[in-house]
Amino acid sequence: MHRVLVYRRKFLPKSETFIYEQLLGHQVVKPVVLTRQRAFNRKQFPYSPVYVRKHMAGLSTWLRRKNFKCLHARFGPAGLELLPYAQKSKLPLITSFHGFDATKRVKENPVYRRSLMRLFRKGQAFTVVSNHMRKRLIRLGCPPSKITLIRSGIDLRKFPMLPPQPVDHGEYRLLSVGRLTEKKGMDTLIKAFTHVHKKYPKAKLIIVGDGEEKKKLKRLIKKNRLGTQVVLKGALPHREVQRELAKCHLFIIACKTARNGNQEGIPNVIMEAMASGRPVISTYHAGIPELVENKVTGYLVPEKSPTALGKMINRVLTESHEWTQITTEARLKVEKNHDIHKQRMKLEELYLRVSKK
Repeated sequence: MHRVLVYRRKFLPKSETFIYEQLLGHQVVKPVVLTRQRAFNRKQFPYSPVYVRKHMAGLSTWLRRKNFKCLHARFGPAGLELLPYAQKSKLPLITSFHGFDATKRVKENPVYRRSLMRLFRKGQAFTVVSNHMRKRLIRLGCPPSKITLIRSGIDLRKFPMLPPQPVDHGEYRLLSVGRLTEKKGMDTLIKAFTHVHKKYPKAKLIIVGDGEEKKKLKRLIKKNRLGTQVVLKGALPHREVQRELAKCHLFIIACKTARNGNQEGIPNVIMEAMASGRPVISTYHAGIPELVENKVTGYLVPEKSPTALGKMINRVLTESHEWTQITTEARLKVEKNHDIHKQRMKLEELYLRVSKK
């Protein structure tokens, strides 16, 4: 087995299932994790081996001793951190970009942006999760020939196609899942729901997630007198999220570009909802339109527009006869482009290719 070092400074935040899934299931490669602090969320991510090195001194010697074939940094800043050790140990370096590292960090930190040029010159390969991000890396100076598209994926066995939920007396159940941060657009969704509430007073909006905007969202719910119809459930384990998907009628996520420039890749939860047979409404944001094609595999509205989102939700609820066609196409799209087994194979091929170089 070829040993590959995967470096994630923190291993592993709850939202980074996409990284964990790409550690598993390889045939001829064995990923070994390196992190800078004690691993956490071990019940959710029970991976081994995970090495902890608080300081990087002597890392090059350690890398050679452990007989790694290549290094894989998760996120742009990790790539910059690992680059000098990759050069010293003469090991090829792959860096994966996922979102903020190609948007927010670039806008906020000119030194980081300039440093990326060195990483693009010296690094052997770079991965992106969408064509949108590929174009962004090219604009930042990355040679197109070094970029490989490896989309986030899900284990489709965990998300079978579910039958539609019956609707009793207009009691629609709308679901959104994501960290309560600006770029997830939960404030836009709550404002949009005021339009839904007028037409469907028994409809409920369930929001799963936690984050720094929680107090702001609570105030918004109170201001619009939606206290009984909008429920903030907080963060839930992955199995509970699956149960919420099974109970809902529509899945909605109103992603938007944050004021600091931060953008999404493509949220995995959209794939999970589409695979589960739930109609998805989202926004023309980052790589999302590569997955959710308007009126084909889901529905899209401009970001930061509560009125447009509210109208779309009402329309989709009215036209429930279209759901079967939309959800069937959505499932096929996820099977084709976001099956974790296919994406792992692409990653493993990349590991072998750079190792040979």
